[in-house]
Amino acid sequence: MSPIRTIRALVVAVLTTSFVLPVGAVAASPVKAGGVIASFEGAWINLAEGWGDATACTSDGFTTQCFPTEQAMDATTSARVLSTQIVPQASCASSLRLYRSTAFGGAVLQLSTRSVYINLSSYGFDNDTSSFKVGACDSYFYDGASGGTPLYTGTTTANSSATSMLSGWDNRVSSVYIA
Repeated sequence: MSPIRTIRALVVAVLTTSFVLPVGAVAASPVKAGGVIASFEGAWINLAEGWGDATACTSDGFTTQCFPTEQAMDATTSARVLSTQIVPQASCASSLRLYRSTAFGGAVLQLSTRSVYINLSSYGFDNDTSSFKVGACDSYFYDGASGGTPLYTGTTTANSSATSMLSGWDNRVSSVYIA
């Protein structure tokens, strides 16, 4: 069995049982008590309750990991891509990045899960987007949870970006959809 299949099998086993994993074990990023649980420097954090010292978090819908810097996240993500070479259909080949500040500054949330509405409140990023970079898949931004209206009318097609949101949309995005 390949390492990816082994990890996914472990994730399924963990999600279907009530066992608590020790720090450092591989686990999915379930939503618990309103938030996504992420690994950060050997500990677990509930992103909806705060990011602590993390400034960059990445999620593929199975795992969520946070880092002290965007550069540290990029280094880890690049190493992972080089070692696997297979991108599941449920993930976009390159991720959507949402930034808390204009000009791609501040904390960054990187998402790649496709074909589901992603509620940013679970990641502690609700109404926090001030700039963005869209990866290889078209994305849609919404004012409400689970794709609520209105829909952001700026350009969010594949490989687009904006150093600031359209007028009236700064810190307003509550959910996203990656096509």
